[in-house]
Amino acid sequence: MVIFLAGGRGFTRREGLRRLKERMEMVPGFKNVRYEPSRVRPRTVVADVDVEVFLGNAFPRQTARLEVLWRPQVERDIQRVHWADESVSLGWHKDGDHPDLGTTHFQMDVDDEVVHEPGAIEVEAPLSFLERCLDRLPEKLTETN
Repeated sequence: MVIFLAGGRGFTRREGLRRLKERMEMVPGFKNVRYEPSRVRPRTVVADVDVEVFLGNAFPRQTARLEVLWRPQVERDIQRVHWADESVSLGWHKDGDHPDLGTTHFQMDVDDEVVHEPGAIEVEAPLSFLERCLDRLPEKLTETN
């Protein structure tokens, strides 16, 4: 069954997650890219990250995890690209949790403090959303250094 989606351009959730996984497998420093909870029932795509390889320079935290969620909806897809390492958890969420911040919000958890700000990502296609987040991620990480 094919579901016509806001940003998915007519492919199923499984196909969208497969495309996200293939893209993540090409990112320097991303390893063990996998579906969770399983390949049979994928809900998210997750990668273990060698932070220094990803950033291309020295960084005080060596490893992290990047999780990508794409849940197609009729009007607006739910999407998240979320980074977690030993010191910080941050990411872009398009999920309707903070409508006052726009369609997408950026969330950062550091030292028991949670900050929400506008995310300013208005694309619907899951790969485009991932690309914008990957482009912005290095700058956000260096702010936590």
